[in-house]
Amino acid sequence: MHTSHHVVVALDPSRLAAMRETGVDHGGNAVEPFADDAGGWALRCCLRDSHVGERLAIVAWQPFTWYGVYAETGPVVVHVDACDGYDAGVVPPEFEDRRQIVRPYTADHRIAYDLIRLVEVEESLTDALAEVFEHDEVESVLVRNVFAGCMSFEVVRGAHLVSY
Repeated sequence: MHTSHHVVVALDPSRLAAMRETGVDHGGNAVEPFADDAGGWALRCCLRDSHVGERLAIVAWQPFTWYGVYAETGPVVVHVDACDGYDAGVVPPEFEDRRQIVRPYTADHRIAYDLIRLVEVEESLTDALAEVFEHDEVESVLVRNVFAGCMSFEVVRGAHLVSY
């Protein structure tokens, strides 16, 4: 095994821009904006929590650009209009303090079932991700919300950044 640089990424900005332009999500649904009246939605476009008054939408998102049985589509919350996105490359502070599921994927687009793990609040999500990427077969990881099951963000090996 070797250690590998890995990077946290939000939703792909060009794919998100295309969705905003067409008004249709990856499930074929119309994007339906709403005004955030409470704040606190975990946004997948910029990896921060929403603020009261922002225009948001819950959309069906396909995080992978490949097809296969593990290329599932699920709900995520995004800004309706373009935002600053996320380019820090590390686990956002808002997500470090939440229970998360770490679901790794291999180069042949399969889930590495034996490496899936639940990361509790008192554990370090950053450390859990580093441990998973010590396994050579892991190409990417989807970090998921424990209760809703939706994707929080993706983590990729540094070499894959050229495709984003």
